[in-house]
Amino acid sequence: MVDKVEVYIRNEEVVVGQTMIGRPILDHWCTAKDTLKTEKVMPEADRHALEIVREIAKKKGVKVEVFDISSFKGKLKAKFAGVKETPTIVVGNKKIEGVSDKEQILKSL
Repeated sequence: MVDKVEVYIRNEEVVVGQTMIGRPILDHWCTAKDTLKTEKVMPEADRHALEIVREIAKKKGVKVEVFDISSFKGKLKAKFAGVKETPTIVVGNKKIEGVSDKEQILKSL
């Protein structure tokens, strides 16, 4: 019986608008800067895989560890685990890459 499941996902940075850093002082242009406002968004396939794993783990009493490979720590962990794409689910020593269904994950447990 496996005691934990690792899920590797990627958050993508998406532009959601414009904003200004600082504020213009006496309407002087160099005291403020226009920039893009961004937000981190998880791709649909990654979100779906994570939902399935969390649902199964809750029923089976298994711990879920999530690693975001867009972060330094997540990228390093993924490299050591041999993960090359997201979503990737690691159950024990078995690796499921890409979009997977509930049955495939249940078989691995």
